[in-house]
Amino acid sequence: MASKSKKVKAAQGKKDQRLGYWLIAIPVITFLVKLIIMSNATGGGWLGADGENYLGGVDGILKDGLYSKEHLLGYWPAGYPILIWLMTKISISHILWVISIVQSAFYAYASYYFTRQLRDTKLKPYLFWIVMVLAINPTLSLSSLAVGYESPIASCMLMVTGLIVKSQMNTVDRRFWNRVAAVGGFFALASFMQPRWVLTTLVVAVIWAVAHKNRKHQALILVGVMGIMALAPVALIARNQKAGNGAVISTNLGVTMRLGAGDQTDGGYAHKGPDVPCDPVAPATTVTDNEVVKCVINWYASNPVKSVKLFINKGFFYWSPWSGPIVNGTMARNPWLKIDPLLNIARGSQQGHDLVYGGFGKFISWIWMLSCISLFFIGFFWLRSFKGIYSQLAWLTFTPVVISWLVGMGTIGDHRFRLPTMSLSLILQVVGLYALRHRAQKGSFKVESEG
Repeated sequence: MASKSKKVKAAQGKKDQRLGYWLIAIPVITFLVKLIIMSNATGGGWLGADGENYLGGVDGILKDGLYSKEHLLGYWPAGYPILIWLMTKISISHILWVISIVQSAFYAYASYYFTRQLRDTKLKPYLFWIVMVLAINPTLSLSSLAVGYESPIASCMLMVTGLIVKSQMNTVDRRFWNRVAAVGGFFALASFMQPRWVLTTLVVAVIWAVAHKNRKHQALILVGVMGIMALAPVALIARNQKAGNGAVISTNLGVTMRLGAGDQTDGGYAHKGPDVPCDPVAPATTVTDNEVVKCVINWYASNPVKSVKLFINKGFFYWSPWSGPIVNGTMARNPWLKIDPLLNIARGSQQGHDLVYGGFGKFISWIWMLSCISLFFIGFFWLRSFKGIYSQLAWLTFTPVVISWLVGMGTIGDHRFRLPTMSLSLILQVVGLYALRHRAQKGSFKVESEG
């Protein structure tokens, strides 16, 4: 009997060892494959949706310094161009190569780090497919080869979640507070590139703090994470103020919100009909970005029925496929579209075009989109039912996605907005698939709780 027990333990040990190898090998192999892809791409990478604007901001810094008055640095958040400017210290002539390598290496490590923290948990059976999906999902994985903040933020979210999980499975000691500082640092990096992550930081910090009963620990977590993160928006405001743009982080929020509102538009990036009216207040002759924001909010309040329809539209646009008849967003430069089989079928013949963009194509697209949303929610509720650290993990992966989703509903419906949190939504979707398998095998979603 003892001999049999030893054999079982030995077999389990070998299985765990193989899993450990895969958690390292899959991100590394994917990174090496990306190096090959880079070598076949002009310059080593691609421009994302706003690629020219970010590089234009970099040119302004290179020409006039960090406090350049280049319009693009005030209109869009200057954080990502500043990071690219720092990368030009490595190489200006091969900057696309540098961006692609840095972003791909960061994503590979973040994927490994996150899954590594779950090796000794009840989620161990799912880790192979979680790390595999993170590696091979074409749009998310290949986005690290494009000039855009989406991939680095997706990596930051994996690091943040992994750090919090690791901290919750260890005692509160000096290393715990080092992890608090690291979480604040990664949120600072994310907020530096996209300031709306300030809200995500606050919510995640509250979720983490609530998991602790000690009031002092709760306060220190909130102060540590939010204090370090706040350095990023403060730095952007200071830069813009010195550049003559005023005490602002960026000036494109009003424009974005205006695109997604109006009597005749559907809420997508391609605005239709007249803009929401917004007149300057005398003696001013132009409206500020903040005034445009107020005008759009007032329009929503004055048109509740139209607003609800727009919010619903934008909610679906956020989850819309990357290609096909119901696509809606600014991912025309998605590297995956270069080899997307659906697009190849549509381009091949009129019959293929009718198949992809006709009634059948719309039906399949809606089924795909609704399946993704359903798996996301199923994964969240099932993981939450595990209790303990798993419930916390469910909220940590679910909440940033929902916040990003709501921001999209309040601005414009764009499937590109889901990329920064796609690493988290994919994790829950994989868990959702396992939940359905568990339901089929056991006849119930019920699982044993674990503290």
